[in-house]
Amino acid sequence: MMSSDNIGPEIDAADISERLVGITPVYLQNFIQRGSYGLRSSVSPGKVRSQRRLFSVEDVYGIALVWELFESGLRGDPIARILKDVAGTKKADANKAAVKLLENKSAYLLIFRTARRPSKSISKMPIQSVETLTEEGFTRALQRWPHKSGQVIAVGEKFADVRTRLGILFDVR
Repeated sequence: MMSSDNIGPEIDAADISERLVGITPVYLQNFIQRGSYGLRSSVSPGKVRSQRRLFSVEDVYGIALVWELFESGLRGDPIARILKDVAGTKKADANKAAVKLLENKSAYLLIFRTARRPSKSISKMPIQSVETLTEEGFTRALQRWPHKSGQVIAVGEKFADVRTRLGILFDVR
């Protein structure tokens, strides 16, 4: 693989599944084919059977973020809403959300949700809020933890692992 300031590595699906993120090939395939969460293979879409799907480094971080959220037990709609909240977009875009988290050096996502209400209620959709936190911010957040259900997702740890693996495999920092 080539590596320079202008040209990034071409990362294939097998690298993402087996060496970088740990997402199962079936889930990666489903997320990409369905266009879930804005995930895509931006280097080469691999639409023809003889072509491989090739991903950018940004794609890898987007996939890692979605996989971390999915593996933490969240379902489709909450994941999409988290991605929109973090990225500040109207459509779920995992790559933009991951870039924002990396730029802000966010170590944790703190997600608060209310339970779904009966269908006859005024608003049956659960209320959800997302905070992105650094290590220091997380400690402060624990001190003011509200009296509602919440979930902490250590995205910084996942991104650090992916960064290390990218450095080893593709000399990407």
